[in-house]
Amino acid sequence: MNLKNYNGIDSIPIDMVKKIEIIKGAAGTLYGAEAMGGVVNIITKRPEGKPQFKIRGTVGNYHKDYGLTYSDSKFIASFQREYSNKRNHSNDFPDGSDTDWWVGKGVRNRAAVAANITDELSANFMFTDTDVTRGGQKYHKSSGRPYSYRYQDRRITTGLHYEGKTNGIKATFGYNYYQTDGRDFYKSRKEGKKTVYDYFAHGTPITSSAADMTSYIFDVQKKFDFGRNNLVAGYSFKRENYKSIYDNAKVAHRTNNALYLSYTHNFGKKFSTTLGLRGEHINDPYEDQNVFNPQIQTLYKFDDSTSWFINIGRAFQMPTVDAYFSQKKADGPLDPEKGWTYETGIKKLIGDNQSVKFSVYHMDIKNKIAWTPKEWDPDGIQRAYNSGDFKNTGVEIEYARKFDDHWDLSASFGYSNPQIYGVSVDKTKPNVYVREKNRKSGPQGLARLDGSLNLTYRNEKLTSTLSYKYLGDREDYKVSNPDYNLRQIPNKSRLTWNTNYRFTKNDTISLTLNNIFDRKNYSNPYGNLELPFNWRLTYTRTF
Repeated sequence: MNLKNYNGIDSIPIDMVKKIEIIKGAAGTLYGAEAMGGVVNIITKRPEGKPQFKIRGTVGNYHKDYGLTYSDSKFIASFQREYSNKRNHSNDFPDGSDTDWWVGKGVRNRAAVAANITDELSANFMFTDTDVTRGGQKYHKSSGRPYSYRYQDRRITTGLHYEGKTNGIKATFGYNYYQTDGRDFYKSRKEGKKTVYDYFAHGTPITSSAADMTSYIFDVQKKFDFGRNNLVAGYSFKRENYKSIYDNAKVAHRTNNALYLSYTHNFGKKFSTTLGLRGEHINDPYEDQNVFNPQIQTLYKFDDSTSWFINIGRAFQMPTVDAYFSQKKADGPLDPEKGWTYETGIKKLIGDNQSVKFSVYHMDIKNKIAWTPKEWDPDGIQRAYNSGDFKNTGVEIEYARKFDDHWDLSASFGYSNPQIYGVSVDKTKPNVYVREKNRKSGPQGLARLDGSLNLTYRNEKLTSTLSYKYLGDREDYKVSNPDYNLRQIPNKSRLTWNTNYRFTKNDTISLTLNNIFDRKNYSNPYGNLELPFNWRLTYTRTF
């Protein structure tokens, strides 16, 4: 699912998640558009096991929730209600933004159902509804009053899935719905138990992202086995629909039809190669596209403890459909992002308890899509545009060690050199972007330093993990007020401690302490901040 190119998992309750796979590198052959640098594949549960009923409740200084889940061999149903507390300062003002934003109390409702129709056919349905308010102390030029918005966010993810036991066929038919509805209002008031919002009188301003978006997805593939070798062949269809909430005339859709092949050949016990190719025809509301994504992967095993891999792939990403129809629509054509990712590395097992992995990668992406700086537009509106060509070369090192049956450690470090080249603004002509060969439009596009450290202790009843995350030498940004000078996002440093204790067969308690050092960590280049120090205490009872 990738509506609006906003990769969100809010509609997937954690109780429905079976496992999460991380697929690194360009994965456009099997997964299609948007798989530029990798895939986070969330695999949900199918009903299994004996009947059980689970209730849970969470309290915390910024969050609380309660929920219940029932499951048996044929059916799963899960319901949850979450509450978030108000944050008076949700961004770094004035260093990171020209507005001192607050976020009001929020409510989120979740519901999910999964069912086994037959041994080969299953279905699921997941729904989430979020309601939150947001405002800030920068004043409108015309009305002289502060911003005050109410946002509603509704999402549905549902699918019908077939997996043949003996014929090698897998098929999915899916439907996604995403509605974002944000409106500006003067104030709210109570009428009994109901909250009434007095909206802005002059046309009820609606946020630029307010829209209904749906997508239909169909994918079928068959695996052919030829001894030690195999072939996966498939067809994929997707249709994305966009309808503006504030303007009924703004309606659009995009369809994708794709054929793909992935062939794996084992030359022997030590060496294997996978060749992939995906051809995709896209009917776009602005300009149709024909895209071919090849991919090659090799794996060579020097011995049982040392292996060498290579992954070369091409991928692309289309502009969002709403980029041409929202209030902040692009001023001209947008080219899809297209490019190559190259990666090679070695993984080595050291005895039975240690492993190390070293890899080198390079990304070369054309037509990177970004948002224009505010000063480029006379009205201060940020619009989608092709910011230039993105290149990134880096190295990654990962180390893992199991000390004994109770303690284990994992650590990773990455260094990269992300750069954006190619586009500047013609200040004599508003909204005109000039492509300049070999011009660097910004010192970097992402953080150069990336590190993490995880230490875990476990026994029969308890699992406790201390995690540290660091981002250093981060990307640059501009603040509209008080100046347009280029600044660098402060380094991110976050320490989290999570402990789960199962004190009886059916009772579990978990405690999470997040951002323990209470750091002012930026979550993006717009000055929005992660939560300060926060804690959550959760109790779960299984019947």
